[in-house]
Amino acid sequence: MYLSKVRVGLLLACALIAGGCGDDPAPITPPAQVPSITEEFTGTLNPFSARTHSFTVQNAGVVSVTVSDLDPDTTVIGLLIGTLNGVVCQTAVSTEQAVNLGTLNALASSAGTLCARIYDASENGLPAAVPYKLTITHF
Repeated sequence: MYLSKVRVGLLLACALIAGGCGDDPAPITPPAQVPSITEEFTGTLNPFSARTHSFTVQNAGVVSVTVSDLDPDTTVIGLLIGTLNGVVCQTAVSTEQAVNLGTLNALASSAGTLCARIYDASENGLPAAVPYKLTITHF
């Protein structure tokens, strides 16, 4: 009698183990990666002035602004990334030490209209008008 209870117990255990086996669930497919968007803005920065460029991000993610084409290439300018609040570019991150080929990064928490502002951060003003290009990458 004891032996038959052990056999029944073993059979039940084997049945439970075998019942747990079966087809594995289909693997979860990771979401498609959102492609980045690159925009370019060019202009001329005059002494004691600023220029603002707005752009729209479609998704949350990193926003990068790279300054290039400064002439002379030793020029140091101010650069900020912010949110466009009507006509005002409200600062999120900034630097007053941006140089040619320098990049400033920020994190967009959602879709919306952002802005990049380039400005003369010097105390005495730029010696002359300076051409520039801003390359903005976002999602």
